[in-house]
Amino acid sequence: MFQYYRKNKNRILNLSLKKIYSHFFLNDIKSNSYYAYLKKQVFKFLQSKYPNYQIENFEKHLEHIITNIADYKDITPSLNLLFKPTFNDDMQFHYKYNENRMFFDFIKYSLNIKLVKCCYSDVYDFAIDKLKEPLNILEIGGGIPHGFIYNHWRRDKSFFNCFNYIDADLLHSEFVKWYCEYYKFDYQINLFPAAKVPKIENVRFNFVFAKDVFEHLDQPSLLINNLITKIKDNKTLLCLDLEPKSAHNIQHLSPNLSDLKKILISNEFKMIKEFRDVHVWTKI
Repeated sequence: MFQYYRKNKNRILNLSLKKIYSHFFLNDIKSNSYYAYLKKQVFKFLQSKYPNYQIENFEKHLEHIITNIADYKDITPSLNLLFKPTFNDDMQFHYKYNENRMFFDFIKYSLNIKLVKCCYSDVYDFAIDKLKEPLNILEIGGGIPHGFIYNHWRRDKSFFNCFNYIDADLLHSEFVKWYCEYYKFDYQINLFPAAKVPKIENVRFNFVFAKDVFEHLDQPSLLINNLITKIKDNKTLLCLDLEPKSAHNIQHLSPNLSDLKKILISNEFKMIKEFRDVHVWTKI
């Protein structure tokens, strides 16, 4: 045992320090944190499906997973491909098979409030200040709409008129529908098959947020062109993540998104603000 420790000392110390740093400096788990709020909403959602689910069991299990996630290595996807090489050919099945893990990852984002602010909420803050009127929101893909939920938690309903949500028909979308109904929003939800381009019809909006979605679509240019045809003025803000993505992810059907920027520019749109991967575009 001692020889193993000596041989792997640096690796063990490095993993331990990362875990400590993540727990104490990145994760905000206080009772008044966004994570605590979102965790409460998720439990209400689950209890609506499973009335006998006890919050003590939910919190205990969630805390155990989050605390030990760095120690787990799920080899199930690798085994699926090993024994069934066509496993990922059916993208609908692939997404449905992984929906629990994806929902968990979306919840885990809320622990890192800096991430939520810089990648989601700051974009909403910019739009609210820029438009100077309540938002008519169109969120496309990307899982849990953290920018919207965070601002509802922080501002209540004063910052928007209606919320339109378009995403794949998966567990996290079921949660979003429950959230909108629970708080009695003026909302519309349209679900589409995973990896397929959604159609935008009969939706009023002055603010579009689409992060981590275009790379997952089989024909992302259709979505860009659909948005362009719906925008007639220079007030609507398109907040889009069109940066190149890893080509090694099985879900990234369209990792190179630079052509989508060219489509926007050729249709007289310009980029006016950057938030990491999310850039804000308006019609000239």
